[in-house]
Amino acid sequence: GAAVTQLLLTHEKEELEELSRTRSLATVDGLKQTVMRTIESVESVHALLQNRHDLLAQGNAQGAATIADHLVALTQRESIGILQVATTDRAGIVNWSTVPDWQPLDLSDRVHIRVHFDRPPELFFSAPLVGRVSGRWSVQVTYPLRDAAGHFAGVSVVSLDPVLLSARLGEIAIAEGTVAALLRLPDGALLARSHDPERHLGRAPSANHPAADAARERERGVLHTRSVVDGRQVVMAFRRVYGDHLVLAYAEDWESAGHIIEVLSLWGWLSFALLMLVLAVAGFVLLRALGFRVARRDLAQAQAQRAATLAAWTQLETLLQASPVLIYAGEDPRSRAEPESAFKPGFLSPNLRQVLGCDPESFVDPERMKARMEPAGWEERVAFLGKALAEGRAAIEYRWNHPESGWRWLREEARLVNPAPAPEFGVVGYLLDVTEERQARARAAASARLNILGELAANMAHELNQPLAVISLAAENAAAALEFGGAKGIQHAMGTLELIASQGTRCKSIIQHLRAFSQPDERQAESEVNLQGVIAGAMLLVSGALRDAEITLEVDLPADLPPVRANVVGAEQVLVNLLLNARDVLAELPPGQPRRITIRGGVEAGRLRLIVSDTGGGIPAGLLDRLFEPFVTTKPSDKGTGLGLAICQSTMRGFGGDITARNGRAGAEFMLDFGLGQATPGSDDEGAKAVA
Repeated sequence: GAAVTQLLLTHEKEELEELSRTRSLATVDGLKQTVMRTIESVESVHALLQNRHDLLAQGNAQGAATIADHLVALTQRESIGILQVATTDRAGIVNWSTVPDWQPLDLSDRVHIRVHFDRPPELFFSAPLVGRVSGRWSVQVTYPLRDAAGHFAGVSVVSLDPVLLSARLGEIAIAEGTVAALLRLPDGALLARSHDPERHLGRAPSANHPAADAARERERGVLHTRSVVDGRQVVMAFRRVYGDHLVLAYAEDWESAGHIIEVLSLWGWLSFALLMLVLAVAGFVLLRALGFRVARRDLAQAQAQRAATLAAWTQLETLLQASPVLIYAGEDPRSRAEPESAFKPGFLSPNLRQVLGCDPESFVDPERMKARMEPAGWEERVAFLGKALAEGRAAIEYRWNHPESGWRWLREEARLVNPAPAPEFGVVGYLLDVTEERQARARAAASARLNILGELAANMAHELNQPLAVISLAAENAAAALEFGGAKGIQHAMGTLELIASQGTRCKSIIQHLRAFSQPDERQAESEVNLQGVIAGAMLLVSGALRDAEITLEVDLPADLPPVRANVVGAEQVLVNLLLNARDVLAELPPGQPRRITIRGGVEAGRLRLIVSDTGGGIPAGLLDRLFEPFVTTKPSDKGTGLGLAICQSTMRGFGGDITARNGRAGAEFMLDFGLGQATPGSDDEGAKAVA
């Protein structure tokens, strides 16, 4: 009996430890998503600061002022958590800030400024400090600015609010006896803490922090250790964040759980001794009494477990209510005749009204949901659900008519759960309002388009000079024919004037195309787009650059290529980026090697796939998986910022498509995946007009 009791207690302890491990790892994974959303916002701001620097260098004060106004507005939104944004010159002197009435200030003694003077470009996270400009506790996230030649030109500074970041960690680490912290991995400096952050900010770095020590060896795991603050025993989950820069730690108090095990163990031995005594003295009657006691004990345990479950659910419900992410789950509908339209989530997180501004029926009922979406968005969502069921996972962005704030952009992702923990949880998904994120991406994309036009200025001048030269010569010939040719000269002059008119039309077409290409994304509505016209528009911009590099472009597309769901300018920007990247690689090839870019494509499985390939030798294996991350580039530092492909991916996913890369036989291959549009009469003409 004693052995059985000990075995049960050991098993109970192992289950408790495994439950704690699983819960801690799941929590630290959720914390990572919170921190990464903050870092992605910071990266977008740094990209805008680089664009502002470039526009100022080009003399475009109006474009730089537009970016500055947006950044000032961003710091005034307390929910974002950015206290201020600033830049310095090469010497570390502040030359612009979002703080009103800022003054030039020497920051060259600050580590987060000085560190960029002599090292490759990468984000640097400072320990919490009191900003000299903002006067508040902040974490300074810095990145070097580059001039047109790629040389160091200063530092861009984003000041994060560590108290707000700590509060966001606290929204997840809400259980009693738990704490979440964000540390700088190299030295263990504390950047944010879910509980009492003001008391711990500025604490001396601890290079031997248990989470930092473990994260230097492996990316993710769980430790049984002691708190560095009060020495209590904790179960600590850790996970590296943003490469080798940061580490997240989530700790649960283990002493309370350990005390439960000790009590259970003591109770087990006492119960065994009491049982032997009762059996020896009282016999069958007392044995029945013991049975009642056991029943009462089991009932008390069941009631305690129920109370604990209700408390845990209350905490989870509070967390879901405060979360900006709507979570849903439902049964796997693949056994039905029309699984996409039959899917109806059985679970919806309680923040649905906060995210969607409507009651649950408007999300569950297809007709009511369809009424709040654009027709094209509804059809794309049906296709998205089909893809999730066929491939196990899918993502989409679409517009939703919020009754209070109007049209909003939502990102939805769904995946199959195999094996499902229960029949009603075969499919899980989430929705997130990404309107502000898309607006920031649109501004970054518009700045990138201006940079492209600046890079291709010489080509554009050539494209305009050629017809202007023809017009000038033709006008002189027409004048001479009219002056000296008599009656015959009139007929000759008429033909020459027709040539002048055609060349003038060509100039007008180029100027109109440049004007459309430079418009911000919010003015570019998605529609039915003809990719033949997109390619023609892109060639109008890059043909001179390809010609100067002696590159041959081959286009192999079916004549009956259907229209796709996109907007002309965004699709052109993606294609121009890919063509210019290929140009840069091919231009470095030795003489005699083939310099060729091929565009081919067609319809596969209800999607249109366009492949852009080159003969440049391919992408290094170490960069292939990270190619679409911001600031990752195969170009030298003086020729690329690493943002072009990231913007391409963002643009394609905004269309409901995607972009992927691989190495082919002779070089890199980029595949653009588009959703098909609804073919309508005249759609080809509309695409051609948009390009013209």
